[in-house]
Amino acid sequence: MGFSDATLFLKIGFVLLIVALILQLLGIALPFWYSKDYGNYESYGGLFRGCHESSSSNTKICATWKNVTDWWAAVQAFMLIGFFLIIGALVLSIIAVFIKSDMKILKLICWILCFCACGFIIIGIIIYGAEASSVYAEYSGAFAVAIIAGIICLAAGILVLLDWMGKTM
Repeated sequence: MGFSDATLFLKIGFVLLIVALILQLLGIALPFWYSKDYGNYESYGGLFRGCHESSSSNTKICATWKNVTDWWAAVQAFMLIGFFLIIGALVLSIIAVFIKSDMKILKLICWILCFCACGFIIIGIIIYGAEASSVYAEYSGAFAVAIIAGIICLAAGILVLLDWMGKTM
């Protein structure tokens, strides 16, 4: 049992999980979930830090968020849990693709983790979208990257589910 014995669905799901992991990491780490331009003053931030830039004085101040509101902490938690679920699904898919492609229980748990990761990421995005729309002016790039990571997790989960069901191309 090895890479050559794994199905195409499982291999594509594995690659999608790698992409989702990278995108989710970027979505969590980058300080570009929102941006607001006030002319000479720009404010932007992510889940864990915010920055303020002044073009007139040429200064930039960044700080980590402390004492965040409950909804902000919930978004942080949902996005981090989604990230760790992607890691779990990726570990299981590595085992299923490279070592034991005949173990159906690995594929079952892998697609459950993929769907759970997608769910946690989408719930975090929904909470942020509902609460931050009145607080922060514009959604920015890292917010979109997190949305794409959730969608890719869903696609990877569907492919692993199809493999678990025994469907082939």
